Amino acid sequence: MEEEVKTIGDYWLIAKRRKYLFVIPFVLLMAVTVVIALVLPAVYRSEGVILVESQQIPSDLIRSTVTSYAEERIQVIKQRVMTRDNLLEIAKKYKTMGVKGKSSLVTEIVEDIESRISIELVSVGGNKDRRKKNTTQTLAFTVAFEHEIPTVAQQVSNALVTLFLDENLKARTERATETTDFITKEADKLKAEIEAIEDQIAEYKEQNKDSLPEHLDLNMKALERAQLALSEIDREIKSQREQRTYLDVELTSQKSMMPSVQANEVLTPAQKLILLKENYSQLSAVYGPAHPDIKKVKREISILEDEVGKSGDGTPESGAVVEEVNPTIMLLEARIAASNSNIASLNALKIKQLKKLEMLEERVIKTPQVERGFKALGRDYENLQKKYAGLRTKQTEAQLSQSMEEQSKAERFSLLEPPVLPEKPIRPDRAKIILLGFFLSVGGAFGLVLLAEGVDHSIRGSRHLARIVKEMPLVSIPYIINQKDINRRRRIRLYILLAIVLLIAAALVLGHFYYKPLDMIWYKLLRLSGLQ
Repeated sequence: MEEEVKTIGDYWLIAKRRKYLFVIPFVLLMAVTVVIALVLPAVYRSEGVILVESQQIPSDLIRSTVTSYAEERIQVIKQRVMTRDNLLEIAKKYKTMGVKGKSSLVTEIVEDIESRISIELVSVGGNKDRRKKNTTQTLAFTVAFEHEIPTVAQQVSNALVTLFLDENLKARTERATETTDFITKEADKLKAEIEAIEDQIAEYKEQNKDSLPEHLDLNMKALERAQLALSEIDREIKSQREQRTYLDVELTSQKSMMPSVQANEVLTPAQKLILLKENYSQLSAVYGPAHPDIKKVKREISILEDEVGKSGDGTPESGAVVEEVNPTIMLLEARIAASNSNIASLNALKIKQLKKLEMLEERVIKTPQVERGFKALGRDYENLQKKYAGLRTKQTEAQLSQSMEEQSKAERFSLLEPPVLPEKPIRPDRAKIILLGFFLSVGGAFGLVLLAEGVDHSIRGSRHLARIVKEMPLVSIPYIINQKDINRRRRIRLYILLAIVLLIAAALVLGHFYYKPLDMIWYKLLRLSGLQ
């Protein structure tokens, strides 16, 4: 079958024939579009801009203890601000859901207010290479709230901005305070450990006071002196023993040379007194007055002096037997006794010196062990001192940082632009909706015309018939319009006019209640036209 080619005249005839099929759907679709554009509620947006100000004091002087990035802190503060209790309180205070809020569930109220809040970061920089660290810096962020009532949008946005500012200051101060408290507690713990180890060191020194490393030189010198003294005592003992041996030999020799006649020789008290005084002089040169030999000789001298005083001439009585006395032997015996006494004293002194020497040797031997223990305690003490000094420095820095946070000298949030009362809604864009509805109405109506033509196989006109039968008709009779056709066309025109009037009335009513009052729209049109 040969494809039918339509001419411009054919399209003109289609337009005339299908004009109602095009106009009626177009008008209906446009009416629906206008109604939708007017019925959609206006939403207003009020937002405040919060600036993230950097630290006012150079970080080289005072470092802040809050080191997280601004976007991290904003997210944390967002979670703190948008708690269930805060959102419910805001929703009830400002009635964000209107009359629906009274019958709504708590979950619905929270979800509704959450969907109306938006927080957007204003950042600069950024690294496109994902393998590298993100260098984006947040300069500011906006806190916005959307609502159908402009005043509610402004009030809630203002309340949210205030919560963000207060929560940031509170969070930073709490973080700085917690850091200071933590470091202070750690410093106190270290101080207690240092005091405990100081007590241990003092106790250790007290227990090993004679073997401390700093006393090693003194102990060594004392040991040398004790050894020298012991050697001197040994030499003295040896000398005394040699002297005593010599005196023993001398005494034996004197006794052996003493004659028998001399043994019976009788000495007068005066002679004995002379010998005893000579012996007393020799003993006095060696011993003190408390020595037993001295006391004995002194007592004998006193007795003889009494006897000599009673006799008057110092001569012995007649017939008396005078005891045999040899002054040399007596002197030797006295010296031997003195030597024995010296040897005994030297032996006692030697025992004492040996004990002292043993004690000094024990101190010297014990010194390395004491030094090792003392160094271990000293090493622990030094490490704790270093840690404590470091913590004290950090504690001072933390206190400065806390003071800086309390005085708002660190990085802070400041209100750059407060929320204002919105004058225009952000949505819906009624002009765009109507324009889009216009194109859709044209397309829909045109599609209906094409569909109707596609399914209609009627023969229209002589030329259409000639193209089908390949022959021109002999005669054509035009369509005769009667009165019935005229009446039908009048009714259709009346219906269309009535529909247009109703649509215009409906649009005015919807615009008055859902967009703006008609008087305001009228004055706005007058201003736009320049008539007012």
